[in-house]
Amino acid sequence: MLRAGHLAVAFLLTGMTCLAAGQATPLAGERPPAGHTRELHVPVTAVAPVIDGNLDDPAWEDAAVAQQFWISEQERWPAEQTEVLVTADATHLYFAFRVYDHAPDRIQALQTRRDAGLGLDDQVVVELDPFVSHREVSSYSVSAAGTQDDAIAGGRARQQSWKGDWTAAATRTAYGWSAEIAIPFSILNYEEGATTFGVNLLRYHNRTAEWSRWADVTVQFLPEERGRLTGLILSGNVQARPWTFLPFTLVGKNIPNKAGTIKSTLWTGGVDIRYQPQPNLTGVLSLNPDFSQVESAITDINFNYNKKFLADNRPFFQEGSAYFGKNTSYFYSNDVPNFDYGAKLFTRTTGYQLGALVTRAPEARTDYAVNVQREIDSTHKIGGIVVGTDQSAYRNTLAAINAEGRETSGLIYGFDGALTRTAGAPGDGSYVQGTLGWQRDFWTAYLFGSQYTTNFFPADGLLDADLPDTRGVTGYLSYSRDFGVGPIREMTGSATWKVRDTGDGDLQRNYAYVGGTIEFRNEIRLGLFWTGGQYRPVGSVPGAWSTTINHDHYLTASADFNTRSSRLGYGVSCSSGSAGGGPYDYCNLYGWTRPTATTFVNVSLERANSFGRTEQYVVSAGWDITPRHGLYTRYIWNDGSQLRVAYTFHVSERMDFFAVLNTQPGLPTQLSAKLVVTLP
Repeated sequence: MLRAGHLAVAFLLTGMTCLAAGQATPLAGERPPAGHTRELHVPVTAVAPVIDGNLDDPAWEDAAVAQQFWISEQERWPAEQTEVLVTADATHLYFAFRVYDHAPDRIQALQTRRDAGLGLDDQVVVELDPFVSHREVSSYSVSAAGTQDDAIAGGRARQQSWKGDWTAAATRTAYGWSAEIAIPFSILNYEEGATTFGVNLLRYHNRTAEWSRWADVTVQFLPEERGRLTGLILSGNVQARPWTFLPFTLVGKNIPNKAGTIKSTLWTGGVDIRYQPQPNLTGVLSLNPDFSQVESAITDINFNYNKKFLADNRPFFQEGSAYFGKNTSYFYSNDVPNFDYGAKLFTRTTGYQLGALVTRAPEARTDYAVNVQREIDSTHKIGGIVVGTDQSAYRNTLAAINAEGRETSGLIYGFDGALTRTAGAPGDGSYVQGTLGWQRDFWTAYLFGSQYTTNFFPADGLLDADLPDTRGVTGYLSYSRDFGVGPIREMTGSATWKVRDTGDGDLQRNYAYVGGTIEFRNEIRLGLFWTGGQYRPVGSVPGAWSTTINHDHYLTASADFNTRSSRLGYGVSCSSGSAGGGPYDYCNLYGWTRPTATTFVNVSLERANSFGRTEQYVVSAGWDITPRHGLYTRYIWNDGSQLRVAYTFHVSERMDFFAVLNTQPGLPTQLSAKLVVTLP
């Protein structure tokens, strides 16, 4: 046992170490400054730091310093503090993190594959808002193992050399760990002549499950509360490579071509071209693009009256996707088929955002979309979008306007209005919606009112089939709280009430949803939800309604275990009652595990009893053999089995190789190999 004197010496040495490293220890009861008042004037370094995770470079001696991180959602100081150094030169922004941890042996960093997500690994994050628009924010993350991950604002395809590379490294230290990040100005979108970026610096601490931030964004996570980087010197010729070419070659056996026809042997190729003459202007041209390697999306078998949303993983539509609006009722890219060639551009200037695209598909089909937004200030904007398709069967155009705003009082409001015009088929209709809401701390309340005419028809939009020829109101109330202390970690609750009538004044739905979840400190989350009400199904065409009214009512209970674990998690969700005019039961068992740092297994077992019994089992597994090599597989059973095995090889910075084996019921085994090269 240590003597009192030894303890005193140890305590003194620990304190001196923290002071020497520059850690600022906040005082109890204090709060950091308001997030938007936090500012770092970035000095210019003559010699760039070596990105190796060690903070011993001369470049850091005069760097700007960010301290006093804060847990916004819990309104308290974190258990461990973080310090960040910031500097720049003519070509890069540099960040150095000192990450303090009193139990360095418990630091966790399992992920080894870049851009696969860092999960719950100990990690630090740089958020950049180069336009200071509070809407377009990119994040650059690095774990304690030095693994990198990013999320690029506006939407980017995931090819590393296509979207732009940045470097990072991390190393363990006596006080915890440290990390360095170098972000080239050339991969950022910003307005020429800019001297200020929006910024926030984040740290996730695995042992305490705490997210802390340098700029306090409040419990409402207000984007305008991020801090600022000032004094930046950005030359107009930073974009040294305005052209990027991404050619590919694909060889396959028994795989579908672009039109969906299975070919015993397929050999094809194409190219994506990216042109960025200015940091805030990007154009993309795709010639004979390849969509064959896109993972098939999996939807659950849970009961739903309408078509379910699927994410679009096609690179052409990922690039600049945020510039085409969030309303999938207007433009839903999955409704655009694989095409022969397509072009798009997107740009942002102070107060304005523009996105435009056009594609040409087989059978002389043309699809296009143009979206313009005027950002009045950080919380108010107006805009309009035009979406069209010209097909052999009909020609359809949608034109819509929108406006939204948020006041400091918490008042939220918005308006949408749209018209469709169609030649060759019924489709001349309109849609209007108004929103009024309020958000404050842990509470959110909304009231939506909308009306759809019978023939409102957005051909390239995802519109529920039971909305045309209806009008109604939806009320929504929610509560969400992340507690800093006590036996309860998080609590959520919500209530929704939907009332809609048909154009003739008959009841279409009178529906309610009530429920919530509680997550305990022992990493168990329990949920209970009730859904019920009256629902009139739509007939074979819009405006034709069933004479039957379904009286739906079912209870859903869920339980999740090991909610904060990086090694093992599992849970169950079950519903029982009546839906769609018949008995309804649904149960989903799911789990995942990471046996080693480089392997994972995910399992989902679903069973539904609704107009017959349906089952679906999905098992996916992967092995990150090295940071450059990976082997992944997925097995699906649902009225037949499907198997996909994929191998990826990151040959070099500018070359990637993919090999895929697919088996599906009723089809011969499919084999394909693809080589993708990036040329500046």
